[in-house]
Amino acid sequence: MPKPTGTLLISLLIVSSLGLVRAQDGPTSPAQTKDLKKVVVAAQAKSDALIAIPPSTSVSFPLIADKHANARGAVDLASWLSKQEALNGLESADLRPWHIVMSYDQFDEDGDNIHSGIYEEYWAGVRKFKRSYKSDDLNQTDYATDKGLYRQGEQKWPSRTQLQVRAEVIEPFWYGATLLQGFHARNIERIFSGYKFQCVAIERNSGISDPTQYCFEPDSSVLRYNRGWGWDQTVYNRIESFQGRNLAREVDVTDGGHRYLELRVKTVEMLAHVDDGDFMPPADAVGPLGDRVSGVFLQPTNSSIFPRWPASLRTQHFAVDLEIVIGKNGHVISAQAVSGPPEAYKACEDAVRKWVFPPYLILGKPVEVEQKVTINNN
Repeated sequence: MPKPTGTLLISLLIVSSLGLVRAQDGPTSPAQTKDLKKVVVAAQAKSDALIAIPPSTSVSFPLIADKHANARGAVDLASWLSKQEALNGLESADLRPWHIVMSYDQFDEDGDNIHSGIYEEYWAGVRKFKRSYKSDDLNQTDYATDKGLYRQGEQKWPSRTQLQVRAEVIEPFWYGATLLQGFHARNIERIFSGYKFQCVAIERNSGISDPTQYCFEPDSSVLRYNRGWGWDQTVYNRIESFQGRNLAREVDVTDGGHRYLELRVKTVEMLAHVDDGDFMPPADAVGPLGDRVSGVFLQPTNSSIFPRWPASLRTQHFAVDLEIVIGKNGHVISAQAVSGPPEAYKACEDAVRKWVFPPYLILGKPVEVEQKVTINNN
């Protein structure tokens, strides 16, 4: 699936001795019942029980003047994100220890299932967790300790898609949290299949706007839809309350209108007790992991800085691949073009060196990142 110009391109169950107790905290509010209509990304709803959101097959980036200061319906973006993260998903330091198991399936643009797996996490704190991928393309377990992060199994870092598996369920505002610098938020109302959603749009303060949106049940904190990176659209169904949080047990992601990820929560429960020994890395685990990682995905906060192409290339269609190193402060240390028209290399390298990324953190500590990016001229 092609991406907009200037963007980045990029079943086994573990048995543990951890004590578990299945839990659903407190009564479920009316907005969190299974009677909620199912949200789908489709051209039209096939029944009254469905809410169809039209698929995004193109992206428009209108040029705008400075508009963040007095934008109608303006929202304090940082405060809003903090509030929503405390109401949806499981990414919070104040939760009691929990355990989750989810299955996932990844599809290509032809609808073929290309990868399947199980993601499992035991969480007892920001420096005490165990995360595992068991799939046809990644088998590893990470252990967080006070001494750092240790990894058993394959030593490569999860891909953007594999990281998204966790984030869409456990940290559904992961993408919005990368858009703090140079962005603002505003309230809008959207109607799909005659059903009204309360939405928040995240846009750039100036220059090229960003299409990111989060949509909620009316008068509710229940997240139902996210328009995120590139052409990604995410819908959240089977919402349940867990430790006072809204948690979707069915999450579907489409890319350009094609199904891309299907995530299903099989188990979510609290830990009855926590044994520190269950979080200790085994002898064959590698770590603590170092100061530079590779293979991860970071989205720049200012990718609207585009190359100034040579006149001879401005009417041509082409792509340039680059290998870059992002520093601990999010600034690009180095950028080297490796494929594409050689006469476009310098323009791409100069532009990418001006990009700024959110720092990549391992247990709260920033590290350097080796990453590949692709810039298209369309």
